[in-house]
Amino acid sequence: MKVVERWLLLLVGTVVLVTDVTCKKPHILYIVMDDQGYGDVGYTYETNDVKTPLLDKLAKEGLIIERHYAAWMCTPTRASIMTGRYPITLGIQHDVFQPHTEECLNEKELLLPEVVRHNGYATHHIGKWHLGYARWSCMACMRGFDTSYGYVSGEIGYMDHELGGYYDFYECSYSDEEGLNFQSLGEDYGVYSNYLYNKRAKQIIESHDPDTPLFLYLAMQSVHSPYFAPSKYYDCTDNERCTMQAMLKAAEELMTDVISYLKEANMWDDTLLIYHSDNGGPSSVYSSNGHLWGSKGHLWEGGVRTVAFMYSVNQDIMPNRGSTTCYVHVSDWYSTIIAISGGWDAYSNNTGLEMPTELDTIDQSSYLLFNNGTCPRTEIMLHIDPVKRVAGYYKKQYKLLIWQPKTARLRVLNQYFILST
Repeated sequence: MKVVERWLLLLVGTVVLVTDVTCKKPHILYIVMDDQGYGDVGYTYETNDVKTPLLDKLAKEGLIIERHYAAWMCTPTRASIMTGRYPITLGIQHDVFQPHTEECLNEKELLLPEVVRHNGYATHHIGKWHLGYARWSCMACMRGFDTSYGYVSGEIGYMDHELGGYYDFYECSYSDEEGLNFQSLGEDYGVYSNYLYNKRAKQIIESHDPDTPLFLYLAMQSVHSPYFAPSKYYDCTDNERCTMQAMLKAAEELMTDVISYLKEANMWDDTLLIYHSDNGGPSSVYSSNGHLWGSKGHLWEGGVRTVAFMYSVNQDIMPNRGSTTCYVHVSDWYSTIIAISGGWDAYSNNTGLEMPTELDTIDQSSYLLFNNGTCPRTEIMLHIDPVKRVAGYYKKQYKLLIWQPKTARLRVLNQYFILST
């Protein structure tokens, strides 16, 4: 197996990515689960009541990120991933984008897939977008993805693919030569979403040239409401957690198949897998955040600390294994993935453009992949919301929460917490 990327730690402490002409960039499979709680996976706690054998195996054989933090809701998290900025920097920290509105991720932002594509990657999106669709320029296929397949809103039915009576399932692509190609996939009404994502992933991988690096962003619909899975995935039916288990089983089947397609295409051995949820699990009888207090929509650990890990079968791509308690914020995947794809120098050489200024992201590739140096991030400006009068901030082992209880009109509470595992 050829070495995919070699990193050298220079005596001056600068990390440089060195690639010779015989080396290949890794394929990147980036999986973002939707609303998966810290207790909705097997490996986080021995007392968890769900089984996720695939995720457990990949996490335990890879690198478990124990302090991975996201925004408290979906849209702010996905915006941070795509821009490398905190939600407060983007001005979209308050809530998710609502359907049938003019909301759209700022079109002046340089998104992750745009940089990765200029660095030589084929870029494809499958699943949820939720970063706006008010104009064509808001769509994923106009923001750096060669193709986009899935839905644009926050949630849809797993069978009817509808939200509020509107059908939301499409595919689109854009090229300078052919322009925009958009199709609403009405013929897929009544087909379970995961089967459709499976079929699309197979098409992408089977038609892909393995010598070209692939960036596949699989933004899972699972395990977001409405809570549903076909009957064949149920091992029990006596409580709501049985439905969560069935949804996780179906999600793992999809991921298992995607991995098998990569293996059949001789790509898996050169693939880096990044996996995490977009926020904590919601407050419901279906979801669980394990021992963490709070839930989606709150700044307590259960709402913002998510399951996360990295994996590659190739030790040259990722020799670092085990677990880390260093902070990783979702915005960090922006610069981390860009570094893995070739870095800003490659982007500038290919485009004549420079990296955006005043980013909040931190490149953690050298630490996470190779365990070089110490924890790159020591603080996180998690949230500031002057409208809802809440804020969250991490510094080393401390967490500051500021919020105004509903029962106190004028009283604002400031509390420090010492974090523990």
